[in-house]
Amino acid sequence: MARREIPKFLVSRGYISALIAFIVVFSIPFMVQYDKYSVAVWFSTSDMLKFCMTILFYVGAIVILIVSRYVMYELQDRVEMTITRYLWWLLCECVAIALFYTIITCALFPTEGVTTPMIAIRALLCVMAIISVPNGMISLYAAYRTKCEELEATQYQLQRIREENVRLAAINESDTRHMAVAAEMTQRANERAPRMVNLKDNSGTVKLTINIDSLYYLESDDNYIKVHYKHNDKIASYMLRCRTKLVEQMLQGTGMVRCHRSYIVNIAKIRFVGEEHRMHYISMDNETIKRIPVSKSYYESLMKELKSEI
Repeated sequence: MARREIPKFLVSRGYISALIAFIVVFSIPFMVQYDKYSVAVWFSTSDMLKFCMTILFYVGAIVILIVSRYVMYELQDRVEMTITRYLWWLLCECVAIALFYTIITCALFPTEGVTTPMIAIRALLCVMAIISVPNGMISLYAAYRTKCEELEATQYQLQRIREENVRLAAINESDTRHMAVAAEMTQRANERAPRMVNLKDNSGTVKLTINIDSLYYLESDDNYIKVHYKHNDKIASYMLRCRTKLVEQMLQGTGMVRCHRSYIVNIAKIRFVGEEHRMHYISMDNETIKRIPVSKSYYESLMKELKSEI
C-alpha cells in the first residue's frame, strides 16, 4: 500500500493551486484560536513590527509551499511519487515552515521560559495541523470527483458493449434463407457502426474505449488529457495520463483536429467558427460546452479540414 503511486490529481496544477489557497484561508481562523492557548505566538495587527513580520511569515510560508509543489510537479515524470514519499514530502514542508517560524520567533520575539526546542516542536505540530486538514479535505473531494469520472467512463463502455451485443444478436437471429440479405445488412450496419477508438495512457495501457461520434474534445491539462464526451445526454469527462502528441497519434484519421496547443476537437461536432476581439473560437453543437479557443498557428489547418468535410 505504501509503495503505491499517489493518485494523479495530487500532482495536477489545479489541485496544487486549490490546496495552497485553502491552506492560506484555513490557517487564519486556526491561528486566531491557537493564539489563545500558546505563549509563543506573536501574530498581531496592532503592533507594526509584529504585523510586518506576520505578513513576512505568511508570504514566506506560501513561497515554501509553492516552490515545494513546483518541484514535485516537475519531478512527477522522472520519479515515482509513492504514498510514502508523498507523506515524507509533506513532512519536509512542515519542517521547513516550522523552522522558518522558529528562527523569526527566537530572533525577534523570544519568550521567557520557552526554549527553542519547545518553540520548534510546537510550531511543527501547529503547521502539520494547518497543512494536514486542507490536504485531507481537498484530497477526499478530488478523489471523489476522480471516482465519479471513472464510474461514468465504465458505464459508458458497458453501454456500448450492450448495444453491440444487441446488434450482433439481431444479426445472428436472422433466417439462414436470407443470408445474402443479412450479409448486405451487416455490411451496411458495419458502415454505420460506431467507430471505436482506444485511448491509452503513457504506459500503453488502454484506459478508455470510446465511440468517436460521442467524443467532443480533448483538453490538455499539464501531463494529463481531459477527455470530454457525451454519455446519457450529458457531457462527461475522464482524466487520462498521457501526452498530447501520443493522443494525436491514436486519433489519426478519426476527424479529431488540433485547434490549439491545449485543445483537440471533433470536427463533426463543430457548429461554427467565430471571431471576437481578433481571436477565433469554436462553438460546438452542444450548448453546455464552453467556447474553445483557436490559435493563429492552427487556424488555417482547421479551416482546411472543415472545407474538406463540406
